[in-house]
Amino acid sequence: MTLWLGLFLWTLVLELPVYELGAGPRTKRWWHTSVLALLLNLLTHPLFTWWQYETEPSRLAVLGAELCIAAAEGLALYCLRRELGLGRALLVGAAANGTSYGLGLLAWHLLG
Repeated sequence: MTLWLGLFLWTLVLELPVYELGAGPRTKRWWHTSVLALLLNLLTHPLFTWWQYETEPSRLAVLGAELCIAAAEGLALYCLRRELGLGRALLVGAAANGTSYGLGLLAWHLLG
């Protein structure tokens, strides 16, 4: 549980600024984007982390899963914030997940 929580917090810290830049300015309350990023990650992160640690997938499989997660979060973002438009919502989801995935890989290689 501690490992999962650490990974979850890492993901939130990296993805929240991307969601803020991509979807934040249109919200009326300062905390809306934070809650939005939390909800989107609660949608995908637990299952992904479980899958990754239980099956030890290949790097290609993880990349494929990350692409699916980016699409799922982008679609969920669109459902929650239709005024963004589908294209922008998908782009924000891809940028947020690409950021956390890319920086996670970098950290893994530097620290591991």
